[in-house]
Amino acid sequence: MKTNSYELLVNATGQLMQQHAFDHLSDEKLSRMQHYLHRLGKQNAILDREKKELFQLFSEADLYTETTTPQSLQQWQTAMSCFGKTASQGSLLEPLEG
Repeated sequence: MKTNSYELLVNATGQLMQQHAFDHLSDEKLSRMQHYLHRLGKQNAILDREKKELFQLFSEADLYTETTTPQSLQQWQTAMSCFGKTASQGSLLEPLEG
């Protein structure tokens, strides 16, 4: 199951990257995110601290760019739910406030 979850996460992130959801991040942050995603794609595993940083970077995604499609948002939501996260912008690390 973890392999499929990681594959889904890598694919969903790739879609959002193509749709400019991470364009506002610095080159350094994008490089780190791509490094972690590459490792996930090849090894299906990363260290816990790397996973924490990766989800921190994901929390900075601009999910509502003009080019983001409903299909990519659905894929993103599905990938995040595999890791017990919500896909709402800015809420990947913090509980939702009501």
